[in-house]
Amino acid sequence: MWLRNEGRLFGVVFVLFNVLLAVFNVLNYRVTSRATVPCVVIVAPTPAPDPRQQHRRAPLPAPQARTAVPVPPSLTWTDPGNAVSENQTASTTPHTRILLPRNATEPEESYNYTSAWDTEIRDKYTIVKRYIPADGFFLRPSGFDEGSVTLSTQGTFEFLHHVSELCSRWDGPLSVSVYAPGTDLPVAVRKILFLRRCGPICVRTNVTWHLAYETVLAPVRLESPEEMAELEQYEPFNCSAGFGPLELVSEIRSSKKLPYPINVARNVARQLATTRYVLASDIELYPSLNIVQRFLQLVSRLAEKDKNAGIVKPRRVFTFPIFEIKKNFSAPKTKAELVKRVKDGHAIFFHKWVCDACQNFPRRDQWLRSLPPEDSLGVFEVTKRQMPRTAWEPIYIGTNEEPLYDERLTWEGKRDKMSQMYELCLMDYDFYVLDNAFLVHAPGIKTLSNLDQRRRAPFMYKNNAVHNKLLAQMKKKYGSRKGC
Repeated sequence: MWLRNEGRLFGVVFVLFNVLLAVFNVLNYRVTSRATVPCVVIVAPTPAPDPRQQHRRAPLPAPQARTAVPVPPSLTWTDPGNAVSENQTASTTPHTRILLPRNATEPEESYNYTSAWDTEIRDKYTIVKRYIPADGFFLRPSGFDEGSVTLSTQGTFEFLHHVSELCSRWDGPLSVSVYAPGTDLPVAVRKILFLRRCGPICVRTNVTWHLAYETVLAPVRLESPEEMAELEQYEPFNCSAGFGPLELVSEIRSSKKLPYPINVARNVARQLATTRYVLASDIELYPSLNIVQRFLQLVSRLAEKDKNAGIVKPRRVFTFPIFEIKKNFSAPKTKAELVKRVKDGHAIFFHKWVCDACQNFPRRDQWLRSLPPEDSLGVFEVTKRQMPRTAWEPIYIGTNEEPLYDERLTWEGKRDKMSQMYELCLMDYDFYVLDNAFLVHAPGIKTLSNLDQRRRAPFMYKNNAVHNKLLAQMKKKYGSRKGC
């Protein structure tokens, strides 16, 4: 009996001993596994950083001289370092960048310059001036350039591809204001950079881009163009693939029912022109060729006549006949080509089937029969914007001394230029109709749409109310004038 109890006790002790031994071994393993042990690390040579993956966070050095450099097949902004000059800090100039355009296939002369944009709060809008300047913008003389004429225009991202055609026809600088609220902003910048990379070289050399958007829809921080466009997801640009891979889709304007503040964008582009004379036009209106130098010769001749006549400061602007052409035909570039298209029934005066009175300038049929020498530019007719042409909405070359367009008027509400035309009439401006220059709308004849009219009706009601108030204010300011 005693032996039996002793054997049972021995078994219990044996089992308990083994359990404690197992617990000890587990604890001992965990402690030793965490102990510090020697480690050998083999380090491979570090490759040079890819400039496309670099982000610029600080202001950069002063402009350097132009140099011809070989470049990789991409468009990118490069950062030579994070140096900050004595007069600059990252907090005071967070938007300073160096821009180096790159060519995909061959070396090119590149401008390496400091690009600093300015912002302005304009009522409920934020304006970003010179967000993407033309190459060499800061190498130009300060003040107005008297040797050229700026084409200023505006649009949303859906229409920016027209800039390629505009700059290929216009032998001078372009100032383009882009309305891009909220999610439209990265899409618009992406398209601009694609045009600079894949479009005609004049997009890079001649076009300066500005931004406008509601302040409440502004980004938390306005980044550099390549950051804003999220190019890391899309580079390198594939020019042959077109815009498709860039996912140019944004629905914020339709979802929030945002009207297009066309006169805000129109004024910004005009006011930021670097030349005395400016053609404030629309983005789908293509100019005929060789206007700039011929126009400057014309105003030089007129200035001599004014001097001899003792006229100090004439009030005048230079207007363009405007046409539209069927969608299967390319836009004419010369008057001879335009006249042929009109005779063949392929081209008509602009808004012929929408608002014929809006482009009915004096003796317009005679204008078509008048063919001056191809290399000349003169004045076909001097007129006023008075009865019976109070609906006339001419596009013209003027200066920034002319009144601005009222920024409460939207594109959807129509009549966005009418009040400015009325003001020019009250100020007794002369309208010089050019004889050998014209504008032609991107191919496609416009017609009235009942659906479009219904959609725009609320905005038209608002525009009409603003327009009527403006006319009353202008009459009080200038007094009435017969015929206006």
